[in-house]
Amino acid sequence: MLAICEEHGYYRGKNCPVCEKEGKFLMSDREVKKLSSIVIGILRHFPQQFEIELDKYGWASIEEIADAIRAKIDRFYWVRRKHIEAIALTDEKGRYQIRDGKIRATYAHTIEVDLSDLPEADVDELYYPVTEEEVDIVLEQGIFPTDRNKVHLSGSIEKAIEAGKIRTENPVLLKIDAKKAMEDGVEIRRAGKDVYIADEIDAKYISRME
Repeated sequence: MLAICEEHGYYRGKNCPVCEKEGKFLMSDREVKKLSSIVIGILRHFPQQFEIELDKYGWASIEEIADAIRAKIDRFYWVRRKHIEAIALTDEKGRYQIRDGKIRATYAHTIEVDLSDLPEADVDELYYPVTEEEVDIVLEQGIFPTDRNKVHLSGSIEKAIEAGKIRTENPVLLKIDAKKAMEDGVEIRRAGKDVYIADEIDAKYISRME
């Protein structure tokens, strides 16, 4: 569940992870999952369906999103700004940013937003999962966006495998020489706790992990 501790703020679970006291209930796991999917959908894919206007960097008013969800979906009559803030601030993947009463998603957009203000990556290597059939193609041609506006790379082998298993049982991992790419002027930005984005990655920076 999602709750709030008067002393330490929002958290997920029964007890506050800091003081271990039971806080005030906000949402069940089911409600968190449903509401989170709507909020992330608005910010990444379909703001117009809820009559939400994002600025060029993908930011929208939290208050307006809460109002729009209540107006569109009867079962979410209870949603307020605090519920959206709680989801964003406790998101395990770090998919959101909050600033001055506004919120945005930091990656996986299918709509056009400018994410050039995200922090530059500070890593030497990144990872990208592919199927066995895709290996030779990617090693020859590089990595380009498919169903999203950016290439999404993982900061750890574990997360890359996790991402790859969505598409294939035994993903092949490719290693990206992120340090060399950035030295050559390629923009790679950190967009989540373990997610990095780029416009594309040239084949010369990619190798197969054995």
